[in-house]
Amino acid sequence: MAAVAYAITAYAGYRGVREMAALDDARQHESTTLLLLQRTLGTLVDLETGQRGFILSGRDEFLQPFVTARAELQRLQPSLGAYIDGSGSAPVRTMRPAIDRLIAQRVAAAEETIAHRRENDYEPRRDLVDHIKAKQLMDELRSEFATLEAYQTAVLERRRNDSEDVAAVTSTLVGALTAGGSVLMGGALWLLWRERRLRDEADAAVRVARERLEHQVTERTEALSEAMVRIQSFAGQLDHRIEEERRRLSREVHDQLGQIATVAKLVVGDLARAHPELPEEHVGQITGLLDEAIRITRRIAGELRPPMLDDLGLGAAASHHVRSVAALGKLETRVEIAGDEHLPPDRANQIFRILQEATTNVLRHAGATHLAVRGRVEGRHYRFDVEDDGVGPVDMRADASGVRNMRERAALVGGSLQFGPRPHGGTRVTVRVPLETVPR
Repeated sequence: MAAVAYAITAYAGYRGVREMAALDDARQHESTTLLLLQRTLGTLVDLETGQRGFILSGRDEFLQPFVTARAELQRLQPSLGAYIDGSGSAPVRTMRPAIDRLIAQRVAAAEETIAHRRENDYEPRRDLVDHIKAKQLMDELRSEFATLEAYQTAVLERRRNDSEDVAAVTSTLVGALTAGGSVLMGGALWLLWRERRLRDEADAAVRVARERLEHQVTERTEALSEAMVRIQSFAGQLDHRIEEERRRLSREVHDQLGQIATVAKLVVGDLARAHPELPEEHVGQITGLLDEAIRITRRIAGELRPPMLDDLGLGAAASHHVRSVAALGKLETRVEIAGDEHLPPDRANQIFRILQEATTNVLRHAGATHLAVRGRVEGRHYRFDVEDDGVGPVDMRADASGVRNMRERAALVGGSLQFGPRPHGGTRVTVRVPLETVPR
C-alpha cells in the first residue's frame, strides 16, 4: 500500500512539475508577446521621430530613422497579427482590422508628408494640420495597444496565478515524500527561480530599451533644434549679404553709368553749339537716346535698391514703387501706409521685396484696373496688404515660385503671409511681421 501511495504521490508530483513547466513556457510566450506589443508601439514612435526630423531639416540623413522604423514595422506586423488572431478573446480578435487600418494610415500620412517636403512644398499651417491628424492617429494607436497590453497583462497574471496554484499543490504532494519528494521539490524550486529570473531579465530589458529610446528622442530633438537655428541664421546672413550687394551695385550703376550718360549728353550739347552745321535731327536722336539711358540707369538702380527705402523709409519707397507700377499697367492706385517708422530695417526691406513680387504678379497675371496698398500697426505686429480687382488666384498655384518666395521672406523675419482671393473678387496678399517694440 505504501508503495502504491508513493507511486500515486510521485505521479501526481511528476504531473504537477510538468504542468509548471508548461505554464512557465506559456508565461514566457506571454512575456514575449507583451514585449512585441511594446516594441511595435516604440517602432511607431521612431516612425514619427524620423518623419519630423526630415520635415524640419529636409535632409535625407535625418530620414534614416523613418526608413528603419518602417522596415521594422513591416517585420513586426505579421507577428502582431498572428498574436491577435490566435488570442483566446473574441473582442481582441475584432481589434485587428482597426489596428491594421490605423498603422497603414499612419505610414501613408508620414509618406505623404515626406513627399510634400521633398517637393519643397513646405507650408507651416498645413504642416500643423498634418501634425494634429498624425497625433490623433497615434493617440488611437496608443489606445488600441493599451487595450492589448491590458489584456496581455491579465493573461500573464492568470498564468502566474495558475503557476502558483500548481506549485502549491506540487509542494504539498512532494512534502509527503522522502528522498524522491525532496528531489522533486528541488526541481520545482529551480523551475520557479528560472521563471522569476527570466521575468526579471525581460523587465530589465524593457526598462533599458525604454530609457534608450527616450534618450535618443531627446538627442535627436536637440540636434534638429540646433540645425534649424543654424539654417535660419545662415538664411538671414545670406539675405543681408544679398541686400548689401544690391546696395553696392545700385550705387555703382547710378554713380558710374548715370554720370557717363550725363556727361555724354553735355558733350553732345557743347558739340551741337560749337558746330551749328550738324543736323539737328541727329543731335536730337543722340540726346534722346542719352536721356533714355539716364532713365533706364535710374530705374535699374532703383530696382536693385531704392534709395528711398534707406533714406525715407518703407512708406515713401512703397508709394514711389506703386506709382511706377501704375504708370506701366495703367492702374488706379491707393496707398495708405502708417506706423512704418516702427519697423526695423530688415523687416521693412522684406516687406518691400514682397510688395515688388506682388505687384509683378498683378502686372503679369491679374488684368486688374485698381491696386490698393495698406500698412498699419496691429498690436505687436505690422500688417501690410496688397489688393487688386483682377481675375483672382484661380489659375495660380498656392505653391508657385513667386508665392513661395514671398512666404519665405516673411518667415525669414518671423512673420507670416496669406495669399488668396478677396471677398468681392481679385487677389489679396497679407503679410504680418512682429515688431521689436510695441508703439504707444
